[in-house]
Amino acid sequence: MRRSLALTLGALLLFFVLLPLLAADGYVLSVAVTIFIYAMLAVSLDLVLGWAGQFSFAHAAFFGIGAYTAAILQRDWNAGFWSGLPAGMAVAAVCGLLLGLPALRLRGHFLSIVTIAFQTIVYLGLTQWTSLTGGQNGLSLTPVAGFESIGRFYYLALGLSLVTVLIGWALTHSRLGQAWQAVRDDETLARAIGLNTTASKLSAFVIAAALAGAAGVLVAYHIRGVTPNDYTIMTSALIVSMVVVGGRGTIWGPLLGAIVFTALPEWLSFTANYRLIIYGLLMIVMVIALPEGVVGAWQKRRRA
Repeated sequence: MRRSLALTLGALLLFFVLLPLLAADGYVLSVAVTIFIYAMLAVSLDLVLGWAGQFSFAHAAFFGIGAYTAAILQRDWNAGFWSGLPAGMAVAAVCGLLLGLPALRLRGHFLSIVTIAFQTIVYLGLTQWTSLTGGQNGLSLTPVAGFESIGRFYYLALGLSLVTVLIGWALTHSRLGQAWQAVRDDETLARAIGLNTTASKLSAFVIAAALAGAAGVLVAYHIRGVTPNDYTIMTSALIVSMVVVGGRGTIWGPLLGAIVFTALPEWLSFTANYRLIIYGLLMIVMVIALPEGVVGAWQKRRRA
């Protein structure tokens, strides 16, 4: 199973490396960059949702915080991408810490409600704090120096998404990842054997927020601007859908979900008015037929 998975991932990576040579169309490369950005978001959310077992609907908030941090730094301090990237990650991580300290003492739907409330507060802040964020008009950015063309920016996005996946893989195969799984499987038992369950959950929350902030910086420079409507509760729901459909707690499942849910709207552009209905039906079918997600169900079948 590991060998076949490695071959599949290797072939997929080779395809993406060679894609600029195979498709000179800027539109195709732009869609691929969007896939990389959502892959970063889905893999990072999976640390919280799939591995630590905590339901969060605030991932788009951290996504937006990272994007706006980079945009504000460029506007006020003329900071570039390589300064905005760590700053966006740091600010998103701090916000994740401030939210997680009180919220992660809650469980289940209570935690979900708190994260939805935080997502709403962040969105309202982006729209109403016009002196800082530009309100509904948003802010504009200049391209990354040396990566002005879509072809060069494509490889930058590919590299950052690969780093995110490697970080996710390394964390989930470490002692910290084992602690997350213990909390997910039985938090009471994990606490009984001496694990600091709140600290374990908080670490997943903060790391996921930082990686979402990095994705936010990347998307801000990709579209060369930020507007509040890109970071709503619907965006958070879309990221959750990627993780659930692909397969929670698998790393590779969220990658598959990111590819499907990013490419699907392009294939179904003629059904734009019915896109949410299609997403909803897909979620219902997947939850009923494959509750473990596509990759989770495949792994379960191979083990049987």
